[in-house]
Amino acid sequence: MNQEKAVKILHQVPYSTGRRLPEYKLPAGACDCHHHIYDPVHFPYAPEDKRNQPPATVDAYRLLQKRLGTERDVIIQASAYGTDNSCLLDALSTMGRKNTRGIAVCRSDVSEKELEKMAELGVCGLRVNLASPLKINRYEEIIPLSEKIAQFGWHMQFWLKPDDIAELQDMFHRVCCPVVFDHRGHIPQPEGTKHPAFGVISNLLRKGNTWVKLSGLDHDTKVGYPSYIDTVTVGAAFVKAAPERMVWGTDWPHPSSFSAGNPFPDDAWNLDLLRTQAQDENVWHRILVKNPNELYHFAD
Repeated sequence: MNQEKAVKILHQVPYSTGRRLPEYKLPAGACDCHHHIYDPVHFPYAPEDKRNQPPATVDAYRLLQKRLGTERDVIIQASAYGTDNSCLLDALSTMGRKNTRGIAVCRSDVSEKELEKMAELGVCGLRVNLASPLKINRYEEIIPLSEKIAQFGWHMQFWLKPDDIAELQDMFHRVCCPVVFDHRGHIPQPEGTKHPAFGVISNLLRKGNTWVKLSGLDHDTKVGYPSYIDTVTVGAAFVKAAPERMVWGTDWPHPSSFSAGNPFPDDAWNLDLLRTQAQDENVWHRILVKNPNELYHFAD
């Protein structure tokens, strides 16, 4: 096998378009703060799941790490599993606690013993999933859950519709732990930064207890590939408001693209677009290394 063919095979990643490497070499310790693992062969999906995502295993994800050059990662509990975190915990055990963290999904009746077990494997937060058709969490669970996880130093990650973010703005001030909004808070287009949810999140960022994931450029765009200029503009506005509260993730294996029948994003290109949102090398390093170290408790 010649070297050129070997390189092409190495960077041919499932659920990721293209084979090119990112234009910008990542700093040491760079973290992908949002991806999922699906292993229905060993961990069946919840009966209510209708997406039926094909397997996207740890071994497949490691191919993406090689392509992008990331060294750390955060596995987000897939909605297909509901509150059964078995696949997540197995993946954490496989990946190892040194460079991998997890975000679980639980109901408010989760026991401290369960939380302790998950913490030992690298879980450091809970995702409150209010947008999923599976109806995994309820609004009334948010404050009780935040009280339980605060003692572990965890944060609460929200998957919410933007109108719900605006409606619940007072509640976020009562959450007893740090707050994280995934996928730029799903700020819709074409409203963009004019949507009330952008103002709510910006106010929370100024409070200093809130983080935003600059992930999922393809989720809310009306412009689309290759520029994603509408969602990139929202990301850049968040970076300008609070660079010290931004993290980034791939959202691999892009379950929303799969369920909608859309082409999978080019993860290397999306990473290059993060560089344009960061604007300079110091902020780029902060978003990829320093901020994840703080939020996910990685050693410097």
